[in-house]
Amino acid sequence: MDKEAKSMDIKAILNPKIWLVLTGLVHAVVGVLLELDMNNETQVVVSGFFLLTTFTMLYAAFFTEGEQQARLATVIAGPIWVWFVICAVQGYTLDYEGETFTFELSTSIPPLILWGMTALSGIVHGNFQELTK
Repeated sequence: MDKEAKSMDIKAILNPKIWLVLTGLVHAVVGVLLELDMNNETQVVVSGFFLLTTFTMLYAAFFTEGEQQARLATVIAGPIWVWFVICAVQGYTLDYEGETFTFELSTSIPPLILWGMTALSGIVHGNFQELTK
């Protein structure tokens, strides 16, 4: 397979729209809703705020296109990827009125892959070098 064909395969796999939708839905279902305890008011408030990210991602996926969509994928997912890395390295703990969750690198790998691929899809398609001209 020649270099151009490999590049096209990578660009097809790293489609920002697909990664925005996939990561947004996995974030909402697995990262927020499955873990939600409706009897824990603090958790409900924080989870509601976390769900806003999914709406932003779905907006970017369905109401933007091209470079704008790719750049939004990077701007949304990139900082979250960095946040997961920092939390895992520092071993931060969330405490929801007695229910605790400690960030560990081993349990952070799936979200790091999802958020990282979403950010990378934006980097690949975002044409960021044009911003400096």
